[in-house]
Amino acid sequence: MPRTGLLLALAVVASLALPGVAGAAKNGTYVGRDEGKVKVVLKIRNNRVTYFEGNPAGSCYGIGSTLVAFRYPSAAQRPSASSRIKADGVFSAVFKGSRFVSFKDDQRTLTGKVRGNKVSGRMIVSGLCQVDQKFTATRK
Repeated sequence: MPRTGLLLALAVVASLALPGVAGAAKNGTYVGRDEGKVKVVLKIRNNRVTYFEGNPAGSCYGIGSTLVAFRYPSAAQRPSASSRIKADGVFSAVFKGSRFVSFKDDQRTLTGKVRGNKVSGRMIVSGLCQVDQKFTATRK
């Protein structure tokens, strides 16, 4: 076998044997449900989470059990806020939901992982309301 043919064959075998590099998250809208079967919507653009909306079930001081509005970016943030998705597909955002409430009384955390056309993650609210709900969503 000529030397160039051997090198070409080795290159093909090496490319098939090495694991693929994690690609960027696919742009688009992901729709799914949380553990309470309530709809969630997540948008990804340029490897960043640019929008998330859900209404997880939780309990709030003085109200009891209720659905808690969970939106990212929130009214307390600039409208262009976004969360970077790392090379391994993981993202995280910590923010407050209302500009009128202190961070101590309204801390919200959105975490997740993108795998292909699917996203799974958690919505956590602490302070006056308590929420910890998992969600899954698929790209539409």
